[in-house]
Amino acid sequence: MDKSAYLDAMGVSRWRSADAKGKPYLIIQDSDTDISQHAIALEVLGLLSVDLNDCEFDTEMVKGMQVVWDMRKLKVRPRVAWLVSAPLAALETGHQAKRELWQQIYQHLAKAA
Repeated sequence: MDKSAYLDAMGVSRWRSADAKGKPYLIIQDSDTDISQHAIALEVLGLLSVDLNDCEFDTEMVKGMQVVWDMRKLKVRPRVAWLVSAPLAALETGHQAKRELWQQIYQHLAKAA
């Protein structure tokens, strides 16, 4: 058995050196599927001017990282993400969830300007 898979299944986080440069941005989702090349994810990150290489995708909060987008089905407080939306599957099929996401993007960009 792969040691990394076992640690991931048990929810054990691995030690990282403080000297190692980590990625500054976090995108939280429900599953461990790779969404880094998904069209909606790429479009949203592009609108926010966030480089994909600066993002880490995870299923829970990681201390010290700025949460750019929280797309978990169950909303957890505190909500510290720039954007909070439905999961990608709901965004692909539902116009209401997509509309709410675009409104948040607009509000975030208006605040930043």
